[in-house]
Amino acid sequence: MHEIIERQFLYDKNKNILNNIDSEQRIYRIFSLSRFEEMIQNQELVLVRPSMWDDPFENFFLNVNVIDTSGELGSLQSIKDSWYGQCWTTNADTDSMWRIYSPNKDGVRVSTTVGKLFDAIYDENDKWASLKYFIGKVEYKTKEEISDFMQNTSFSSIAIGGQNDGFARLLCVKREAFTHENEVRILISKTPEEMEKDNSCIHKIKIDFEKLFDDICLNPRLPDSEYQKLRCRLISKTQLPIIQSDLYKFDLQPIRLN
Repeated sequence: MHEIIERQFLYDKNKNILNNIDSEQRIYRIFSLSRFEEMIQNQELVLVRPSMWDDPFENFFLNVNVIDTSGELGSLQSIKDSWYGQCWTTNADTDSMWRIYSPNKDGVRVSTTVGKLFDAIYDENDKWASLKYFIGKVEYKTKEEISDFMQNTSFSSIAIGGQNDGFARLLCVKREAFTHENEVRILISKTPEEMEKDNSCIHKIKIDFEKLFDDICLNPRLPDSEYQKLRCRLISKTQLPIIQSDLYKFDLQPIRLN
């Protein structure tokens, strides 16, 4: 046990920042107004199992059965259920992100950096931290590339070494149809003991809201009166700067007649 603790103490957690994303990279997430206010009130980030995301190819590697040397099929359900994630983006201000994640125009976008977000979820007092906490940039593959990978990869080749980063990296793979999202993911894998205590589809992490986030941005499609109303509502809940996206602000200068 002392060897495990000592190894954990010496572990460089930056190894769990995957796919060459810089810790200073700015990232963003749009929350619905109700989820945003819950986050402030409870001081929690809520991660969910990838099975709750819409794309059936999420966590594709653990979604299939495994075949042993005798041809028997086995389930990877217990490993699959141990993973939780939350999606962020490097897109600062795009029409598609606002329309998808703020359809009612009341979405709230927060910003932070990869390093600050990872520090917020990484529990250095957890002796299994090196196996549990990850953040990574999503890589986009064609369906054919994913199929080829599955045909040429075994479960043991991903699980080898027991470091869990193999599974985390595969959770940072999506199909090319989603490239517009420019996604970054935080990922947590719960231990079997933790799963026995709590097998919920969600996993909550305590945060310091004011320290983690840098600013708050409101939907560009909000009329000014609604923006001011929502801004006043949020000012009472946070000290962070609150602005409105200028994506739809028309501010071109007049043209010359001649």
